[in-house]
Amino acid sequence: MSRKDCEKLKEQYISNGRLKSYKSYQEYFLNLKLAKKFYIPLSIVEISFRNSLNHFFNTKIGYDWLFRDDILQADAQRSITNAISILKQQNKNITQDNLIAELSFGFWVKLLTSAYNSFLRYNDLKKIFPNLPSKQDKSINRHFIFVKLNSVRLFRNKVFHHDKIINKLEYENMKKEIYDVLSYFDKNIEKITRKLNTN
Repeated sequence: MSRKDCEKLKEQYISNGRLKSYKSYQEYFLNLKLAKKFYIPLSIVEISFRNSLNHFFNTKIGYDWLFRDDILQADAQRSITNAISILKQQNKNITQDNLIAELSFGFWVKLLTSAYNSFLRYNDLKKIFPNLPSKQDKSINRHFIFVKLNSVRLFRNKVFHHDKIINKLEYENMKKEIYDVLSYFDKNIEKITRKLNTN
């Protein structure tokens, strides 16, 4: 790519603000390629988690759990109200499936915070993550899962919002973290995701 082409890209399509944290265009493009490698596993983690957690609460509490103010904290209720408003603006039916898809990954991860501790003991977590290691292997509890998933969520936001992830020490183990979480759901989900991500 010529210098002139680079300058046109910078001036017309990619802002100075976007490029200022990169050493060169080459690093910027390498960052895009690296982010691409994470798109499939991050998508599958998010979808698997929200559906598994929803299935758990449907079974434990009932299909109306998303509307139970005796279950959900105020911030979660506000997220649901906002999601319903968006669905109405889009002329979509207010179904559980549509609502689940509209709620952010952050909404679902917050359900692993201490406010929901009474619903998420180890035996409960095993229903959400059937392949979770035993408590004898590690200190496996709600907080352990929350830390892992929140770390994945923060990284996911970086990837999906096109931020810099290349040459960042804090993201060196992120691939392992993502596949660890997938393996907690099911070894086959992990295997399928790895296969999809190599094609």
